[in-house]
Amino acid sequence: MNSRKKLRDLRKSKGLTLKELSNKTNLSISFISDIEHNRSNPSISTLKILCNALDVPISYLLEDDKTPSNLICTDLDAVLSMLLNDFSSWSYDDKIELM
Repeated sequence: MNSRKKLRDLRKSKGLTLKELSNKTNLSISFISDIEHNRSNPSISTLKILCNALDVPISYLLEDDKTPSNLICTDLDAVLSMLLNDFSSWSYDDKIELM
């Protein structure tokens, strides 16, 4: 997902209209809309203003979707349970070697 779609989705998920975000940031409604629809290229300082108003770090918008943080297993409990079950079947010497 690109940063513009992230911005729009985030604004909507927080229940904010363009007008409300405009009021929070002192940026014009049309400018925010242009950013969201890829008609304008915001500066880093503008992105910071938007992120502050939306209460997210700027890295949220700039981060590539293929970064390791987005590849984290979503079913962590199942993975941990499997690892613990496997570990408990190991011999004492194997456990010591792992440590």
